Amino acid sequence: MDGWREDRSAREDRRRLRGALALVAVAMAMVAGLTAAFAMSLRAAPVSADAEVCRGWRDAHPEWIFCDDFESDAPLRAPDRYFEYGDAGGNFVPQDGAGVDGSRGMRARFLAGAVGAGGMKLAFGRNPNGYMNSALRPTEDFREVWYRMDLRMQEGWVGDPAKLSRATVFTHPSDWSQAMIAHLWGDGKNHLLVDPVRCVDGNGRVKCKGYNDFSNMSWLGYKPGETPIFDTDRAGSWHAVETHVRLNDPGRANGVQEFWIDGRLEARREGLDFVGTYTDYALNAIFFENYWNDGSPVEQERYFDNIVVSAAPIGALGDGAEPTVTAAVEATVAASATATGIATSAAGATATAAATARATAPATATRNVVPTASPTSIAPTSNPPARSVLALPRVLRGR
Repeated sequence: MDGWREDRSAREDRRRLRGALALVAVAMAMVAGLTAAFAMSLRAAPVSADAEVCRGWRDAHPEWIFCDDFESDAPLRAPDRYFEYGDAGGNFVPQDGAGVDGSRGMRARFLAGAVGAGGMKLAFGRNPNGYMNSALRPTEDFREVWYRMDLRMQEGWVGDPAKLSRATVFTHPSDWSQAMIAHLWGDGKNHLLVDPVRCVDGNGRVKCKGYNDFSNMSWLGYKPGETPIFDTDRAGSWHAVETHVRLNDPGRANGVQEFWIDGRLEARREGLDFVGTYTDYALNAIFFENYWNDGSPVEQERYFDNIVVSAAPIGALGDGAEPTVTAAVEATVAASATATGIATSAAGATATAAATARATAPATATRNVVPTASPTSIAPTSNPPARSVLALPRVLRGR
């Protein structure tokens, strides 16, 4: 019988067993003095989620900022969903059967030679730009977020699409100026990589004017993962991709960008100076993208499901929107993760249900005139200068 149709008592037994095993793993990590990178790779591997991941998520997971399993027929562009959604002429749309376990998901179709196949732009937290107008915890500052998605390439998939997602800080009421960007995109050899960017000068002033101001970006050094997720022999299988971004504390180089595929730590950049001393706004947008700089070599599809953004680690998604246990350990400091998603960092900071989000007074910025067109629809005139940090294969930077 299908595992998701077992009786609830059996599922509860299974969760308790996983919890016990996770605690054992944490104890072993404490004894062995594992390093952060190795310990983080012990996160419980995600499991397939059912079609009701987001049912009652606000009550079940107060640490979550956003959840979308695409089961809703409500418009994708809405204050409590995406502030911008492009369907690329019907090529990026919700579709029955396109999601995990035959549920509803998002189908992205690249036509042969096509560069773009649509995307979704999510805003949350305090944001000065009225165009992004989000109902997702709009009075809070999030200096640390985790976000995840389920991703599948169709059978026979070929090539490495450049862009997948990015987290950023928007800073201006009437344009798309950014204080930092944490890119997650392809490395040209079928892997994903982290590619963090600072857009703030030494005095804490935002120097990037408008969207993707390459000439004023400071590239902090990219690092690829190890799993060739875009290899043809991996096509047809679902993969859970989770990313963690933490802004640095003012005046300190202690920011982080890292990601996992199917529970395995792929790449981690730490000691990052994302925003210098800038504190006016925090992480407030994540883009989910289908953009292929060189164009897709053939007509082909990929699929998205179960997007979650959270103020605490997410880990595996179980049925009924109940997470499985996650173990997160940094350096030699062990921390047990419980079913509510509690994790302790090496610095001693505890990320509880919503403790990583800092509540602030409501935003007072004046709502400005809505731009006539998204700046993301305008390709940059040139790529940023080549960088020597962490020698890697060619990584396309356009858009």
